[in-house]
Amino acid sequence: MKANKIERKFPFGLVVAATLLLAAVGLGVVVGYDKLKDIYLEQCVIRDMAAQVEISSGNMVKADVIAENLGLRKGANLATIDFAQKRAELLARVPNLLSIRISRKLPDKVVVSTEERTPVARMGLRGVRGETGRVVDTEGVVFIWQRGTQTLPVIRETTPPGTPKGDRIEGRTLAALRLIETCREPELLELGILEVDVAKHDFLVATLGNYSKLKIRWDGMDDPTPASQADLRSRLTQLRDAIRSRVATTAVIWNATIPNRIFADTQETL
Repeated sequence: MKANKIERKFPFGLVVAATLLLAAVGLGVVVGYDKLKDIYLEQCVIRDMAAQVEISSGNMVKADVIAENLGLRKGANLATIDFAQKRAELLARVPNLLSIRISRKLPDKVVVSTEERTPVARMGLRGVRGETGRVVDTEGVVFIWQRGTQTLPVIRETTPPGTPKGDRIEGRTLAALRLIETCREPELLELGILEVDVAKHDFLVATLGNYSKLKIRWDGMDDPTPASQADLRSRLTQLRDAIRSRVATTAVIWNATIPNRIFADTQETL
């Protein structure tokens, strides 16, 4: 016995009509999406910089420089700017900038907040008294800063032209920065570091606020660690106490190169 078999046949015209209908719907979706995309992109165009772009700038890097480097100008489209890439490029190009924060306010506004590095010391050259314009921040990054730095201590490097802007100091020069920073702590502020010379191989030579000299080295000075920082602070505390005691009021050189010992010399022998 043959099994009963039911065959259903759809009219060819109906199949064609359904296919055309689906194609039309798909085309309509694509066209509609493209239309909506065009409308959105049109809304993202910068037509009024003052109303659509807000930039908080600092003392040295001005808003127009930031805007130009980020591609923010009249006629630019906020939706097509790769802000992550632009931000990375700007930080690499302008070492004065510590951080950049970019916030989009859809669809047509952007807010840019920047933070500049803070100079803690000037960078000079041994035997050269003029200003180079180079400064360094607490992270050891060298950059250019030309306002209000006259009272900052100086780190004197030995090899011209010195560490270039955008680079980080290292070795003995970084040790000089750590010495300056430690002397900025409230309990050591009276030492008043004016200048640090990094020319010597075994120690640093610093000029104190009373214009006497200081020869100093500490354990791990070229490889900063919490232990090396503690040793530096200990030697500076001993120096402060020795100066306070006034047992060597005519000292022109203080020697803090030996652990737990502070020597005073009335003759300049560096």
